[in-house]
Amino acid sequence: MRIIFILLMLISFTSCDQTGLGIASGVKNFFMTPVNAVKGIFTNKAYERKKEATLKEKETVDVGEKRYCADSDGAPLSEDQLKNLGDLSDQVRSVACQCQPWGDCPKNICSCQALCPQGFDIFRHPADMTPKKISENQYNGLAFRNWNVPSQHEATQGYCWGHARMTSQFNRLSFFKPDSTAPHDLSSSDESEQNKAVDFYKELIDKVADNEAVDIPGFKNLFEFSSHPALQSYIADKVAKGWADQAMSWQGLSTTLSGGQKSNQVYQELFNDVKERIDMNMQPTIVFTERGSPFMTHAVLVSHYEIQSNGQMKLCLRDNNHDESNAAKCEDNMTIDPNKGLIYSPSFWGEIGGIKVAHNENADANSQSESLRKKCQSEKGCANE
Repeated sequence: MRIIFILLMLISFTSCDQTGLGIASGVKNFFMTPVNAVKGIFTNKAYERKKEATLKEKETVDVGEKRYCADSDGAPLSEDQLKNLGDLSDQVRSVACQCQPWGDCPKNICSCQALCPQGFDIFRHPADMTPKKISENQYNGLAFRNWNVPSQHEATQGYCWGHARMTSQFNRLSFFKPDSTAPHDLSSSDESEQNKAVDFYKELIDKVADNEAVDIPGFKNLFEFSSHPALQSYIADKVAKGWADQAMSWQGLSTTLSGGQKSNQVYQELFNDVKERIDMNMQPTIVFTERGSPFMTHAVLVSHYEIQSNGQMKLCLRDNNHDESNAAKCEDNMTIDPNKGLIYSPSFWGEIGGIKVAHNENADANSQSESLRKKCQSEKGCANE
């Protein structure tokens, strides 16, 4: 009965289209709660195993950072040969062949485990990627903001959770290939050819939404892709559905109701969890409420963190209500004040009540890393190893 009461309460906060979408997902998720609870146990255990694998890889002798020079046959040059190459600078030598996730060394130099790791280092593509670097390029974001999602499901509050999740899915799973040609032409004057092209790209969008890694030919980046008039509304509908599936779940609604202030210890534990995920090459989604205001909820990606002069951590946010460029400069951020607790600054949110890492993060990270590893193994000739 409580879930029904919550859904009825939400009607006063949303428009008909978003309400209908939300209630439909809420009812479905309500009946799936026991199943999802069991799945959650296994998902979290799988996440912990991958986390341990990632940390173990970082503890080995510079796995992911080994660099070699190779001869024309791909064999590593010996130390004696390198010493005789006086005109070969260390800088050039270090980039000649890289033994790291998605690196370019052949298998006879690097192990498949180094090139296509089992843990979350597989998110490092290209090889020099960091979470902060994702935010430094504003074209890694969707072409529309949370307040103007062009979905067929009209929104009054926005689809922040779905926007954050879809952005993260594209950032982790899509490989844009501007110089590759798609099997069908979006710009063709032939309507039948155009429709085939739209169907081709919609299938890729579906795969990303299902946490599958894909190549996207003919586009430079996510901004350009999500700007295309034939594809934008379809991506927006996926954003809306993602919001409904996550926010209208029991876990999502429990966060919505947690508007009270938590202890600074609770906030610090959340910060530590987020830092750990960023160090494992993720930009996690966090969901929070305005203090004292249940149902005033927002979801954002955490871009990266900074350690301030006083030793305290600051979380830098990719807020989908604001410009993408804000994140790299850490203009939207969260800190823990000794007296006031968790503060979002500069923002009308101000003091924050409840906050959690989005409940879909572990399951998404597990599925995405598996899909990326299969893609990497196929490309690096490691499929049978």
